[in-house]
Amino acid sequence: MTDRDKQRLEELEQKTAYLLARQDEQAAKMNQIMARLAYVESRQYRLMKELGIEPAKLDTAQTAQGDARIINLTTIPEQRLN
Repeated sequence: MTDRDKQRLEELEQKTAYLLARQDEQAAKMNQIMARLAYVESRQYRLMKELGIEPAKLDTAQTAQGDARIINLTTIPEQRLN
């Protein structure tokens, strides 16, 4: 193995170590984001229960349409005031 080959091998090992460290950082950040998301989802679920909203109904098209109507009804008066 020539000096050039050894140097190239060392460079590749350094790059590999750097990439593995970055991958570990990214995995740690992803785990933090997932933990935050789980917290937000559980908090949202609790708040919906307190407000009397059934969480299972949130994913239906009818619920989305109803929410859109409510949003439109609340924004129309605000626009008229301007």
